[in-house]
Amino acid sequence: MRYSAIALAFVLVGCSTGTTSLPTITPAPTSSSASPLPELQPRLDAIGTLLTACIPRLRGEPVDQMDNCAHLMPDVTGVVDEVEKQSDKLPPTGRSAIEQVRRSLTGIAPCEPWFAAGGASADGQLNARCKEAWDGLFKGYNALRNSA
Repeated sequence: MRYSAIALAFVLVGCSTGTTSLPTITPAPTSSSASPLPELQPRLDAIGTLLTACIPRLRGEPVDQMDNCAHLMPDVTGVVDEVEKQSDKLPPTGRSAIEQVRRSLTGIAPCEPWFAAGGASADGQLNARCKEAWDGLFKGYNALRNSA
């Protein structure tokens, strides 16, 4: 019980400082007018915000089915499909990021139970495979967002 109180104190202090060590998907320091795909920027940013919001849910606590981050994958796929249709406007890093996101989405497909369990399961191989796919998706999407 004593350790729980200490852990709670650290969490509260961490929350009150306003700083966070969680990675985020944020726009590159360029204006959307300089973007090769300015019409897609609002959707890209919205999906990035949702992916960023999934990170705290993947810290080992089960999540409600409605908050299951796997439900976001069709939205990710949809926006990547739209970007891919105009990929000739992207720099090479953007085109390779599309491929990375696609690979990661394929890797995430069997991870529904992992997401529902909060990013943890009793299966060590599933944990490793899904964490790797999630990390690849997050990094790839960030690169895609910043190149578009």
